Formats: sequence, C-alpha cells, structure tokens
Amino acid sequence: MIDKFRKIIHKLLKNFIVGLLITVFFLVTVACDINMFSKNKEPKEPLVKEGVCLKGENVGGLKRSEVLEKIREHATKINVDAINAGINKSTWKITEEKPGLKVNMEKTLENILNAEQGQEIEPVVEKTYPNITTKVLQGNIVKIAEYATPIVDKSPSRMNNIELAAGKINNIILSTSEEFSFNRVVGRRTEDKGYEYAPIIIRTEEGPKKGDGVGGGVCQLSTTMFNAVEECGLEVTERHTHSSEVTYVPEGEDAAVSDGSIDFKFKNTRQYPIMLKVYVESNTLVVKILENRN
Repeated sequence: MIDKFRKIIHKLLKNFIVGLLITVFFLVTVACDINMFSKNKEPKEPLVKEGVCLKGENVGGLKRSEVLEKIREHATKINVDAINAGINKSTWKITEEKPGLKVNMEKTLENILNAEQGQEIEPVVEKTYPNITTKVLQGNIVKIAEYATPIVDKSPSRMNNIELAAGKINNIILSTSEEFSFNRVVGRRTEDKGYEYAPIIIRTEEGPKKGDGVGGGVCQLSTTMFNAVEECGLEVTERHTHSSEVTYVPEGEDAAVSDGSIDFKFKNTRQYPIMLKVYVESNTLVVKILENRN
C-alpha cells in the first residue's frame, strides 16, 4: 500500500516538474519574442514642435508624413512649369522662354522639423528653367549669304518700284526643294499696283536702248538676289542677262526680269528652310539669306 502511494507521489512530482519546465520554456520564448519585436520596431516619426506654422497654417504636433502632405498641398498652388522659347513657323518670330517655380519638398520639410516652437515657416521655392531658350533658337538662325548693290539712280519713281518689289519678297520662306520665282512672287508690275515709269533697257532690232517703262529698276533687285543665291550655292533654275551692261554689278553678274517673258528662279537645295530678307539701307540694296536650323 505504501509502495503504491509512493509511486503515485513520484508520478505526480514528475508531471509537476515537466509542466514547470514547459511553462518556464514558454515564458522565456515569449520574453525573447517581445524583446526582438521591441528592437525591430521602427522609431516613432519626429513630431513638429507646438505652434509651428507653414505659410500661416498650424502644423504643430504633426508627424513627418503628415507635414509632407501639407507641403504638397501648398506646392500645388505655387508650382509653375517652365515654358520653352518658341518660334513661329510662318514668320520665324521667337517668343521668349519663361522660368518656372517649384517647391523644394525636402528643404521645406527639414526647416519645419527643425523649427522652434511658434516659428513661422515659408515653403522653399526655387526657380526652374526651360530646356529651349531664346538664345538657342536665335543661334540656330544663321545668315548664309549677303549681297549688296549701290543704288546709283535714286530717282523717286525708280526707288518706289524697288521698294514695292522688295516688300513682296522680304520675309519669304522657302522650304527644302521649294522653287522661288521672281515674277510669281512680285506679280505684274502695273500702274494700278503702284508701279511707276522709270529707266529700263529695251531690246530693239538696232540693239539695246535706254527708255522708260512701268516697274523700271526692279531688275536691280533680281540681280542682287542672284548674287546672294550664288554666294550660298543654291541652284539657279532660270536666269537671263541684260542686253547691255548694268552699273551696279560686274559684267555678266546680272539677272534681268520682265513681265510675262523672262524670269529669275532658284531652288532651295539646302537641308533647312531659308528666309529672304530684302531692304534698302543708306542708298544700298541689300539681300540676305537666312537659314533656320531649329
């Protein structure tokens, strides 16, 4: 009976010890897990000091992520995209670029987090700049030829005719492979269009003679253009010389034109569009050819 009692006591004690060990092991494991969790837990986000304001708005006590959201809200009202310089395809007139504005999120956030209690903070705003500037566009419009001839006969009627024709040609743009025709662009030289009688060279059976004709003088314009065209190597598709020498260019370097008969034509054989600039300056007729490489 005693032995049986001892066996029961021994068994209970054994079970108690095993249970105790299991309990201790469980508690140690839980404690380790709690310790590891506390070590791996991310630190709390820094809070903004009380009374700190962003552009008049109280952001005191906010977390980093909350402050960033506030900065974004203000940025949407401040940010402005930079605008590139532009060029009008029809006139080559350039519109200037405009800088933009952008809130620097990180610098503004740093200033707020480091602000003292009650401090007022303004967003850090920086200028942004466009990729294409006026300087770039202007630099790509290149003068490829210029030729000038002296105006010896400055009679009012002849000057009138030259200026009327020059006005028709000035700022004309030719695309690659496009052909220019003097008679087509200038049109018929008639009195109802404002042209006047002025000295011209008339071909007769007895040879060239000087006389007067409506539109006299425009041949100096076609001649000046011809020499500018030659200077930059454009392809001349039609050109005629006068029946006698002219005084404003060397012999054989002229280009005569006449309504409905002889014309001066050339083709833009370059890679880019070209523009013709024609004007009178200090008793000189000037023709410039510009190339737009933009």
